[in-house]
Amino acid sequence: MKKFMILIFTMGLLASCGDNEKENLSKEFDELMAQNDSISQVHTEFQATHQRMQQSHNELIQQLDTMQVSDSTYYDQMAQNEVILKKHEGLLAGHEELMQGHQDLKDNFGNLSSSEMKAQISKMKEVHQTIMDEHSTMRSEHEEMMNKHDEIRKNLIDSNREVEQQPSA
Repeated sequence: MKKFMILIFTMGLLASCGDNEKENLSKEFDELMAQNDSISQVHTEFQATHQRMQQSHNELIQQLDTMQVSDSTYYDQMAQNEVILKKHEGLLAGHEELMQGHQDLKDNFGNLSSSEMKAQISKMKEVHQTIMDEHSTMRSEHEEMMNKHDEIRKNLIDSNREVEQQPSA
C-alpha cells in the first residue's frame, strides 16, 4: 500500500510539474506574441516607408527620363536601387507570412506538448531575431537610397542651372 501511495504521489508531482512547465511556456509564448505585435507595428511602418521610397524612386526615374542627362551613372544608381526595392518587397512579404504563422499558432498553442511548445518558442525567437535584423538592414538601405536620390536631384538641379546660364549662341 505504501508503494502504491508513493507511486500516486510521484505521478501527481510529475503531472503538476508538467502543468507548471506548460504554464511557464504559455507565459513565455504570450510574451513572444506581444513582441510579435510590436514587430508587426514596425513592419507596418516599414511598408509605408517602402511605399514612399518606391514613389520617390519612380518620380526620380520620370525626372531623369524627361531631362537631358549627361551622367549615365545616375541610371546605374537607380537600377541598383530598383534591385534593393524588389528585395525589400520580398522581405516584407516574407515577414508578413511569418508573423501570420505566429498568429495562427496562437489558437492551438495550449494543445501542444511541452516539447512542441519549446520547439515553437525557440523557432519564434529565431524568426523574430531574423525579422529585426532584416528591418535594421532595410533601414540603413533606405537611408542610403534616400541619400542617393537627394544627391541625384541636387546634381540634376545644378546641371540644369548650368545649362540655363550658358549664353545662347
